[in-house]
Amino acid sequence: MCAPDNRPQLLVAILDWGMGHATRTLPLIEHAMAEGWHVHVATKGTALKWLKSRFDDADRLTFHVKPGMDMKYSKRGNLLTIAGQMPAFMAHVAHERRWTQQFVRDHAVQAIVSDNCYGASAPGIPSVLMTHQLQIPVPAMMKGVARRVVGLWASDFDELWVPDNPPGQASMTGSLSKATVHPHVHHLGALSRLAKHRLPSPSRRWAKVGMVSGLEPHRSLMEAGLRQWMAATDEPCLVIAGRPGEPDSQEGHITTWNDPDDRDLAHALQEAGSVMCRSGYSSQLDLVALGVKAILVPTPGQPEQELLGKHWQDAFGFSCINQEQLLRGDVPQNASGTMPAAQANELALQRLSSWLNACLTFHQTPQEA
Repeated sequence: MCAPDNRPQLLVAILDWGMGHATRTLPLIEHAMAEGWHVHVATKGTALKWLKSRFDDADRLTFHVKPGMDMKYSKRGNLLTIAGQMPAFMAHVAHERRWTQQFVRDHAVQAIVSDNCYGASAPGIPSVLMTHQLQIPVPAMMKGVARRVVGLWASDFDELWVPDNPPGQASMTGSLSKATVHPHVHHLGALSRLAKHRLPSPSRRWAKVGMVSGLEPHRSLMEAGLRQWMAATDEPCLVIAGRPGEPDSQEGHITTWNDPDDRDLAHALQEAGSVMCRSGYSSQLDLVALGVKAILVPTPGQPEQELLGKHWQDAFGFSCINQEQLLRGDVPQNASGTMPAAQANELALQRLSSWLNACLTFHQTPQEA
């Protein structure tokens, strides 16, 4: 049934490990609201704080703190660090499932979109899991087990949405999305909240723009490396530090923006002579949506970013360096490569509209006991 205000209720559950999952779901949240749904956004930490800063519409949107596991990282050897936390993560998925089922009852939820929250589903409620990791990057001997676990979790959802092109030469995720783990998979192309701010013919404003992202200690290490990279020129440079709530600053020719709005960020990336950022997938989707090349720096010990960096280097000719190269100043002069061809947001929003309409039909049709 519908909630008391007679609008259909949508739960959007978002993984809070970094900002990427929050930023890429923003267009879906906006579109669902435009389609007449009341959206319940459930996440926590920095992701929740960032999303709250992007919306001021309590009538169509409600925020909730969702339980989530805080992953720990180290300076190196993150694969072992993460692997050691897997039993706790498995227990968290079960807890997340119980939380979701109670939330659905409390808020009369009629549909669920989950961005990498494997436990965010409930019996009898249409749900989709959005992820680009159909094959978790683990050692070869563990790949079969990892694929089965992902397949088991994904089986609780009606559809699997992949923000990527279909497998092939244009795939932006490469081996990460090649596994078959669900019978109903839809490829959404590129998904980015920056797509609507693409400039037809940007002019150059910044010599270098660097985006800081990830968790400590690598966040601070990358920022130090970016500032060192920028010190080699006296032209205007920009650091996107990603610290919501902190003030912007100016130090010589280097400007620091802590929390630019989407328009300013999109324009800065397009107006840069050179861009440097992590090879986190949401950042890469933003690059594709804006047609901007970048020098990629995977977070050390994060297999997904290392895989994506190598894939973009091999498939599209992008420059990819490790963090040690950045810190010692061994950086290419400019970004290189060919931009992957992908529609930005169009396919994703079409799929969301179609699916939301199907959800309404589902609830209007008498279900078998």
